[in-house]
Amino acid sequence: MINNLRCKECCNDKTVRHIHFDENGVCNFCTTYKNEYDRFHDYDRLERIFLSKVRKEHSHKYDVSLGFSGGKDSTYVLWQLKNVYNLKVRTFTLDNGFLSKEAKDKIDRLVKELDVEHEYVSCDDRILKDMYRYIVNKYLSPCIACSFLGYAAMVNYTTKADALVGVHGRSFPQMFRNYASDVDDFFKPFIETGLEETVDEDALYSDVLKKIGKLVDPSLADILKNELLPNAIADGFRPFLAYFLYHPYNKNDILNFLYEHTSWRAESEEEHFDCLIHHGALHIKNLAARRCHLMPELSVMVREGTLSREEATERLNVCKDPKIAGNELKKLCDYAGINYNLLMLKANLYSKRWW
Repeated sequence: MINNLRCKECCNDKTVRHIHFDENGVCNFCTTYKNEYDRFHDYDRLERIFLSKVRKEHSHKYDVSLGFSGGKDSTYVLWQLKNVYNLKVRTFTLDNGFLSKEAKDKIDRLVKELDVEHEYVSCDDRILKDMYRYIVNKYLSPCIACSFLGYAAMVNYTTKADALVGVHGRSFPQMFRNYASDVDDFFKPFIETGLEETVDEDALYSDVLKKIGKLVDPSLADILKNELLPNAIADGFRPFLAYFLYHPYNKNDILNFLYEHTSWRAESEEEHFDCLIHHGALHIKNLAARRCHLMPELSVMVREGTLSREEATERLNVCKDPKIAGNELKKLCDYAGINYNLLMLKANLYSKRWW
């Protein structure tokens, strides 16, 4: 049996990658959070940094490009950028092959309601299939493929649209789920450089592309670089800012705000309704880890005080109907040419590494 060593303060256990515990049973993610708390919660200072990046004198066509999913977070960020900061915003949505009708309906309605320019961006079908097939077979997570595709699209679109900066609405728990002083998380460089006054964007992205090159097949790394980032490479990278790195994040406050100020309403679900394979993706990640994949994210919410440890533990056991998840996974496998039965076998074998 696995030894269910669990952090005394959050809900992380020993299955979380790169975790270790001190003599008091507190994990390194909680220790880092305490040590770095002031740096990430001094919102007066963070607001000044944000303003220094988005309010520069410039000759670009737009102040901001924003990846817009139609979800609560990106809708809230769009409203704030346009109505509080009075910025000229260009929005876009990456169609990753699994964009839901509900998301498209929300996007089309809200961009008109908020009076902003918008564009759907598509990848070549071959690139999508190659990316999903390789990443899912190797890492058992279509979300990693979507992250690579989505971040590349945002970075490239900012340059293509000629905006001063790109902004995204990734939540605080999403950004900091793997953040620890002794962990080299892929997203960490964007957090660190986001807090600096001046950044060498070319050096930052050169380093990030090298890391990606170590994670994927060289030919796939070349596709990411040459076919998904052509404008950024040719004309220069622009800053890529996380709105909620500089502003407080509270899910309930955001929902209340949207219900008061916009037509945004939760329909099928409050989150991830934009993805037709979300539950399938979560299912295979849960299976491989032999626990809820969202555990590190829920642990951030415990540290932030937006969830109690007991509430987070309860959420760890909430699962979608496995038939729904299985059907979504089969849809992904059919699309990308992945052997479903072999994928399930891999996930089950992968989970055994924790024993």
